[in-house]
Amino acid sequence: MYYPPAEKKINKKFNSFTEEEQWLQHMLNEGWVLKGYHPEKLQPCTYYFDSIQYEEQKNRTYKIDYRVFRKEDDFLEYKSIFEDTGWTLLSIDKLYAKHIFYTNQPDANCTIFSDVESYKGREKRKMASARNMVLVSASFFIVSLFTDILYDWDLYTASILNVLLFGFPSAIIYYKHRKIYRSLMTK
Repeated sequence: MYYPPAEKKINKKFNSFTEEEQWLQHMLNEGWVLKGYHPEKLQPCTYYFDSIQYEEQKNRTYKIDYRVFRKEDDFLEYKSIFEDTGWTLLSIDKLYAKHIFYTNQPDANCTIFSDVESYKGREKRKMASARNMVLVSASFFIVSLFTDILYDWDLYTASILNVLLFGFPSAIIYYKHRKIYRSLMTK
């Protein structure tokens, strides 16, 4: 995995994409420009920053999308569409689900989404990802219970750890993004 050289490295977890975008703007106002990141699954995301070196970097605006790609060509097309409109994508390949964009255009109101439906779509994709993790965790738990009943294998510790480490955190992520999604439904 590629980690860009950086002066500052911060591990941080966010409950909403808007909160994360605001924090990135705050870091920029403090003199730190985002150079790259290592995306989170359930752990905090790792951000790599350098100090601002060019005046145009002070105009930078960060925006975040959440999208999973199965094919490299789909990712490259996605990246190309945003580059054509003046945005630079910091995610380095299709394996990233969270995509952080930036632009140096001075328009403070610029956004990567054209309407509320796009914001809802982003939240739905994040909810689906978290829901899938909950389902996998629950499936493992159920299989381990049946395995214990049928074959007398003691998998309780592994199944309980799985639920604690993956199931519950994923459920929390799901409900936080569902709350955001529902707030968008009123707009």
